[in-house]
Amino acid sequence: MEHWAKKKKNEEAENQFQRLPDDVVLHILDKVSDIKWLCRCFMVSKRFSSLIPRVQTLSVNSNIWDSFLKSCSDSHNEGVNNTHGPIRSLNLELISDFDVDDDSVFKWGAKFMAELDSITFLCAKSLSRMMKSEADEDATENEIAQEELFHSAKLAIRCLEYAFWWLRVLSQVFAKFPMLESVTITDWKNKGVKLCLGGEKLVECRHILVTKPPISPKRGKAWWQEQGNAMVGYVPGLQLPISGYVMKGVTIVYFKMSDNDFEAATAMLDAFAEDQGPFLEAVVQILEKHKDSIKAFF
Repeated sequence: MEHWAKKKKNEEAENQFQRLPDDVVLHILDKVSDIKWLCRCFMVSKRFSSLIPRVQTLSVNSNIWDSFLKSCSDSHNEGVNNTHGPIRSLNLELISDFDVDDDSVFKWGAKFMAELDSITFLCAKSLSRMMKSEADEDATENEIAQEELFHSAKLAIRCLEYAFWWLRVLSQVFAKFPMLESVTITDWKNKGVKLCLGGEKLVECRHILVTKPPISPKRGKAWWQEQGNAMVGYVPGLQLPISGYVMKGVTIVYFKMSDNDFEAATAMLDAFAEDQGPFLEAVVQILEKHKDSIKAFF
């Protein structure tokens, strides 16, 4: 009797869910978004297997990105409808590999227009919570050692290469998902500022990347010989009262990649606009109080 009552209760709960219209179930599945969980949901029931292909929001990490793209290509080559449906929103988490520099306190952000306009790199020797005793403390180290400067510059170039990788991923995304309305790219280690594209910005970026795939930047000495292509600044210390942090030994590097007439200051702020943390506050302070420290780097 007890077994029968338990079975009946489970059946009633299942029947309650079955009463939900398809639009409501799809809305729930859109919130799930993670492709691994959606694949598991696909095996739950015939109803789920028929609804999963209609999900319009996907979250994918770079561990399965290549196989995911291959499955899309296989479906296309076989002449059948894309098994992943008319994807309109895509969230990507890309893995960055900063071997030795995993513990370094740095972050990069890019200003993406129809192409990569510029990239801003911010690095600090330390980032710590602000203590009362540090409120009026003055930093005394006014210059950065040449060796540290070139270390920061090399790390900034690596971030620049990641920015171009993000663009290459975007070109693949636009080619595979013509119905896409929004795309978000994040870095799993939070080293890169989140990229969000939608509306007219997405349309313009799609048009450029589909017709003109991105090319990685030149490397080597020629980079530093092009006047105006790179700027660097150094600030001994920053008090960040809004976020409650102290940054010491702060280096900022700015690369301009296009011929657009945007001011460097505007591009730097735009690059970190999605950060909403100590790094954005640091960029704001540098531009307001230490703008003269940013100079062309050859």
